[in-house]
Amino acid sequence: MATNTNAILTSGTGGSKTLPVNVAQDIWKRAQAGTIIPSLSTSTPIILGDNTFPTLTKRPSASIVGEGANKPDSVLEVGAKTIRPIKAVVGLEFTMEAVLTNPAGVLGLMTEELSSALARQIDLAVLHGREASSGAALTGGNEFINQTTNRVTLSPTNVDKSIWDGYGQVVNTAGGNFTGLALDPRLVYQIANDRDDKGNRRNPDIQIGTAVTSYAGQQVAVTKGVSGQVDASADTGVRGFGGDWDSLRFGYNLSIPVKKIEYGDPFGNGDLQRRNAVAYLTEVIFGWVIMDKNSFVAYDAAPAGS
Repeated sequence: MATNTNAILTSGTGGSKTLPVNVAQDIWKRAQAGTIIPSLSTSTPIILGDNTFPTLTKRPSASIVGEGANKPDSVLEVGAKTIRPIKAVVGLEFTMEAVLTNPAGVLGLMTEELSSALARQIDLAVLHGREASSGAALTGGNEFINQTTNRVTLSPTNVDKSIWDGYGQVVNTAGGNFTGLALDPRLVYQIANDRDDKGNRRNPDIQIGTAVTSYAGQQVAVTKGVSGQVDASADTGVRGFGGDWDSLRFGYNLSIPVKKIEYGDPFGNGDLQRRNAVAYLTEVIFGWVIMDKNSFVAYDAAPAGS
């Protein structure tokens, strides 16, 4: 990891000219969406180490008996799912010259940017089982939602039908509930422009500049992490997930806010004091478990040219 010098901070096209101290900070800040996972899933407290949750593999059933008849017994079978927490870390190093110069208040943006990076990592891990900084698959055997075998290829001409087809796969095949949708912005665009045989928009209530929070009575969360195309992670072709989000259990064990480190070598770049540098770090220990992967459906983009 490179230490951010003043030259690096202003190395973007025109950066040395467009980052004087007196430039308003908000010009250079684009709002980042937080993680969608806690808003859709069932929150649960977790501890360090294995967190085991029982899951029914066979439910007991009731019987009708007549007067004086023997009462039959029933069967209850229980399995288990386990949360194994993982740690996500985001760190930055700066030279003291960069801190003191603070071009356009860059350091003032750091807290929000670090937390946004963690949010993207959480979504990417739970939805696609990937690491944001490299795009590589996570190790450790954590399940993720895109492993579902319920899949729908989105129709280029009738997106509404495609979404309902996915609903049918969850409630009919998997036998679960359908509590919400996670959508890539490109699918929101496709839904907004979905038209009937007369050319009328099927969803005229979706307006540009208005957040989409529901569709067909279902809760909706929108994030680019749905496609997997964030940071160093490539596009998976997925444009949406839907299903029973109560089947996803998610929790934090430890959340450390941004802390300043002035001594040592936290990132392997050499001693901070010797190089007149300072580091900033934030981290979170989180975990999740999917009680039934087929409680979800993935909506895949149609092949190019279809």
